[in-house]
Amino acid sequence: MISPFKCPGSFGSGTPAIKIKICPQCGGEVELFSIDMKVDCPSCGQPVFNNINSCAEYCQYAEQCLGTDIYSKLKK
Repeated sequence: MISPFKCPGSFGSGTPAIKIKICPQCGGEVELFSIDMKVDCPSCGQPVFNNINSCAEYCQYAEQCLGTDIYSKLKK
């Protein structure tokens, strides 16, 4: 699997950006990097999802980067 920081399909710097989201269950702050699809809230454990499209939807290198198992799950 290729490191997400060296993604061959990336056109930007490849440096992940951090976002703060609010947990829908407890209202706590959850830090997500731009490459995270989901992070569990550190306060209550509720999964918090990043509002991004998976690269599996559009990138020709996605299977190479993510690996076949993860790629197949994301394509479903």
